[in-house]
Amino acid sequence: MNVRAPFPDRSDDVWVEQRRVRLLQQIGELGGTISPAAEPAAKHGYRFNAAGPDVEGDLVALAKLNYLEPRFLDRVRLCPRCDGHHLNVREVCPTCHSAYLTSEGLFHHFRCGYVGLPSEFLPEPDGSVRCPKCNKGMHHLGTEYDRLGKAFACHACAVVSENPPVEAVCLGCSARMPAGNTVSVNVFSYLLTSRGAEAVRCGRLLEDEEQPVLAGDARVFRREMILEFIRHQMQRQQQLGEPFSLLLATWLEGDGVGIEDRAAWLDRVKRCLRSVDLVGQLGDRLYVMALPRAKGREAEALRRRIEKDLGPMSPLSLSACEIKAQKDLAVALAAVLPSQEN
Repeated sequence: MNVRAPFPDRSDDVWVEQRRVRLLQQIGELGGTISPAAEPAAKHGYRFNAAGPDVEGDLVALAKLNYLEPRFLDRVRLCPRCDGHHLNVREVCPTCHSAYLTSEGLFHHFRCGYVGLPSEFLPEPDGSVRCPKCNKGMHHLGTEYDRLGKAFACHACAVVSENPPVEAVCLGCSARMPAGNTVSVNVFSYLLTSRGAEAVRCGRLLEDEEQPVLAGDARVFRREMILEFIRHQMQRQQQLGEPFSLLLATWLEGDGVGIEDRAAWLDRVKRCLRSVDLVGQLGDRLYVMALPRAKGREAEALRRRIEKDLGPMSPLSLSACEIKAQKDLAVALAAVLPSQEN
């Protein structure tokens, strides 16, 4: 008689889904964001503080399914031979390729035009120097000679170069290569989207038809969907002259509000909106409310009404604007997300 193992095989789709749901739950417990920490022993120099056999692979997969939103964190240069990130990057002599170089500033003698390293100019007892080409003394910096940019002198073959090539040596496999021949990988942090928050609430991954996700009782659309609706409204504004406004809600830094609490706050905002207004998530801390046929003064009145309803303890910062052109949308988003992608 065959007895099924207590845990499904690691290739089992059910096991993979459960593993990824647990990862989403961990991210929710971390406040909705997971960022890798620098760790020299990690494969690419960064490691995520999360449990699981393939955390990085699962994060990438969940981002493709819109449960997470990737945010660029860093770019790491790697050895093309062994994929290691322990690289020693330095200038080398263009003739003998030795790394034993000394960086020195250059002297330029105005009278004869000679340019050379300071060590070539003979020191005088009075503190001045003598030009090795014309043998004339150089006493006054700025009138008789000047300091130019740096040059590199090779101790192995004595060649002097102003722009020596840059070489990378892998400390893992000893491969040597021009620095430009290294490869790079991007490192991302990940933000839990409203779709991811719904998966955490349900304890499962969502079906494809469940694209609009729920945050509590408020219907919150994914970034792509709300932006598509905004683009459609902008077309109606331009072709039909319909007024159109946005209300932007940004979670304050360090608000300490968890996923379930955020849903409750969004519910309170939703109750102030009309049935035709839509709520969407543009980022981890940014939600947008699209207000069809609402002029700027009406959107501002709505903002004040919501702020009054939420009270002084609200973790949300609200701003309202009327959208009359594409630049209005860019300006509105830049005002609330100055350092993030729009």
